[in-house]
Amino acid sequence: MRNIVNSISANLQSNRQVLKNMTWLTVLQFANYLIPLLIIPYIVRVLGAEVFGKVTYAQNIISYFTLLINFGFEYSATREIAVNREDKVRCNQIFWSVIKQKAMLLLVSFVSLLLLFLFFDRVEQNFTLYLFVFLLNIGVVIFPVFYFQGMEDMGRMAIFNMLIRSSGLVFTIFFVKSAADYMLYPLFISLGFIVCGVVSLWYVIHHYDIHYIRTDWQTYRDTFRNGSPVFLNSMFASLYTTANLTILGIYFGDYEVGLYGGTQKIIIAIMMVTSTPVNLAIYPQISRRFKESLAKGKKYFQQTILKIAVFGLFLSVITYFAAPLLVRIILGGEFEAAIPLLQLFAPLPFLVILASLFTIQGLYGSGLQRYAPFVGATLGIFSIVFNLLIVPKYGIFGAGLAWVISECLEIAIAAGIFYWGMKYKKNTVQ
Repeated sequence: MRNIVNSISANLQSNRQVLKNMTWLTVLQFANYLIPLLIIPYIVRVLGAEVFGKVTYAQNIISYFTLLINFGFEYSATREIAVNREDKVRCNQIFWSVIKQKAMLLLVSFVSLLLLFLFFDRVEQNFTLYLFVFLLNIGVVIFPVFYFQGMEDMGRMAIFNMLIRSSGLVFTIFFVKSAADYMLYPLFISLGFIVCGVVSLWYVIHHYDIHYIRTDWQTYRDTFRNGSPVFLNSMFASLYTTANLTILGIYFGDYEVGLYGGTQKIIIAIMMVTSTPVNLAIYPQISRRFKESLAKGKKYFQQTILKIAVFGLFLSVITYFAAPLLVRIILGGEFEAAIPLLQLFAPLPFLVILASLFTIQGLYGSGLQRYAPFVGATLGIFSIVFNLLIVPKYGIFGAGLAWVISECLEIAIAAGIFYWGMKYKKNTVQ
């Protein structure tokens, strides 16, 4: 018994930094996803399913721009900071390179939004709504999450984020009183992102004594090149997470979009608060171990996968049985038809956490990120074709089924590439 206690104590001690990061990342994800979810019971009852669907569709369209602006830096730049954390000059170069490139992508995104205004009726008819949602991307540009992750120091950022987002929740409750106030809802969310970005940027610059230095062309090129595979994979991956709702909105009205969007917010909140802290906390550790040696990286990866799989499976089972209660409490009686959809989504916490483990931890951490776009492209093409075939007939349930099947396919492909890559690298070394 004493040996078991000592073993557990030693294991906790050796993984103390990971556990600490996971704790703070859980707090951060609570701020990012659960606090906005807390306002959903109020906002859906004030706006109604149809108006809520209109806002949700605008958020869905703008999410493509957010994806472009992030450009995979939350993983590629995190890795660069993690492996160069003792080189202050290099970290400064990476920091300013990422901020500047995200600012340029923000400009590209805004021009693209103007083009949508000219050619897409939904945007043209509600341009102010889309503009208010788009403003959150200013916060995305200046929010240096990659630097915190690379330094494995998430504590104060998580606290700042939680306080600021909580204030946005309070403003929404006080000022959004009827369906006519629906534009204020995304505006307060966007302002929360911006304020959070400003505070976090100020903290990073002062706490880490970051000074502006001229970034050389090589750093720009390396930062952009390292982020490209991650961005391409994320872009393709979005085709089976966000394109479902986009395609649904082409064939159905705001009410169906509202049903799907409300249910999607519940399942995403469950996944983000659980799987994302695990993945982001482990990622720097796996990156360093793979940099040390292939054997150390693979061993750490294999030790992690079983624990994460059991954790994800437990979440999925709980989600399935709690679905009726979650829908009634969070979304209300107008969304009763969404209960079977949430039960259809129930496997996703298990599937997504495994898919992220193989794709992010496995491929990116081991240096096999060049294969990630292949995974994403395959899934993206499959998802679009499947959605176009099944959504017109089965609506929200067709879109939900496409998401679940796509996650299963991602696990199969990413795991196959990872283990093939490990075997290939081992044989090459020998």
